[in-house]
Amino acid sequence: MTTRVEEVTKRCEFCNKTMKRKRFNGRLEDFSVFQKRRFCSLTCANSKKGKLTKHGYSFRARKHLKSACEACGYTRALHAHHLDQDITNNTVKNIQTLCKHCHDFWHTTQKRVGKKVAGKMPRLC
Repeated sequence: MTTRVEEVTKRCEFCNKTMKRKRFNGRLEDFSVFQKRRFCSLTCANSKKGKLTKHGYSFRARKHLKSACEACGYTRALHAHHLDQDITNNTVKNIQTLCKHCHDFWHTTQKRVGKKVAGKMPRLC
């Protein structure tokens, strides 16, 4: 006669849903695997509660890029320049489209002058 193992439950770190050991083809999930599991599903595991990396914020900023540099008109190697230097502020008003050359030039010039916030680069031509 086999004795039943007590049902063990724990909570998902993202949605706080109660998790039980899964069954695969009628077999119960290994207990050590269940203990390591932190999320109830792949959806919860891939969710980060609004915490983005630097690359995630720059990806969102690039959605607002125009087709050409706003300073010189060049159409390649475009960057999203944040006017207030806050990479989390991706509003359309805070992003200026600059080519790599103008972007580097503007930040270098502003640092040389002693300004911490670069602001908007003026049109060159």
